[in-house]
Amino acid sequence: MLSSEIPSGAGQLYTQRIHRKRHGGVREVFRPGVALDTVSKNLHRSFTRFFPYEAPDHVHGFVRGRSTISNASQHLAKGCVLRMDLEDFFPSIDAGRINSALRGQGYEEKAAEIAVNLVTIGGKLPIGLSTSPLLSNLIFLSTDLLLIEYAQEKGLSFTRYVDDLTFSGGDVTDRHAADIARILDDAGWSVNARKTAFMRRGGQQYVTGLYVGESDGPRIPRKVKRKMRWILHVISKFGYETYMAEFGGREEGMRRRRLLGWACYIASVEPDVGYPLLRAFIELVPEDEEEYL
Repeated sequence: MLSSEIPSGAGQLYTQRIHRKRHGGVREVFRPGVALDTVSKNLHRSFTRFFPYEAPDHVHGFVRGRSTISNASQHLAKGCVLRMDLEDFFPSIDAGRINSALRGQGYEEKAAEIAVNLVTIGGKLPIGLSTSPLLSNLIFLSTDLLLIEYAQEKGLSFTRYVDDLTFSGGDVTDRHAADIARILDDAGWSVNARKTAFMRRGGQQYVTGLYVGESDGPRIPRKVKRKMRWILHVISKFGYETYMAEFGGREEGMRRRRLLGWACYIASVEPDVGYPLLRAFIELVPEDEEEYL
């Protein structure tokens, strides 16, 4: 994924980063300046107190106490897993949708208009503001309820992690995918057909980046574990400075914080793999590694 960063107008309220996706298209991510960030965080706290929204059990993104791990855990050892991805999820949530949602939560017309201007950039819900995650879940709620009703009717397990929809069961067919796409289309959402995938038992079944083919819990993909062990081997043998300079560490941005973050994530899924990595990286990677970058 390539990216570039450009300053915006609007009094430098934010910085815009453009990510070019592997399969075409771009993703815009906004980093708010101090003023906008403060306003956004205050609004988020206000929304959290004011809205009666409670995330349904199948929603795992942007929900306290839930994660990619809890999301993947709902699809263990199933005959078939269907993954569907929403096209441009955040940008497809425009000012009109947000205004309707706020009015539905009890906002008066003028207050809703002011709030919409504060939570949108270019008339769309941006990736990067504190208010966007909650608003995206709130606005998708009616569609969530339609999808969970359909899944229960068909005997399927269903979870959503942001724009990543997963359905699983003994068998999931093209007919199911077509029905789901129709529900989404009728509700004003678009499916990214290039990312739709049927994953059969015995093959590569991955949900939010975790292998779900076994019944005893999600697993970190083998290629990730192999890579982290290889990095540890190189650092142990040649030192962190040499790894960064001669083995690609600098190009991949493998600073201490990132290495420890990967080890912590692996430990949260597979403790017997992650904790030894974490202890080793803490010991071998210097805290003042910035001098190597």
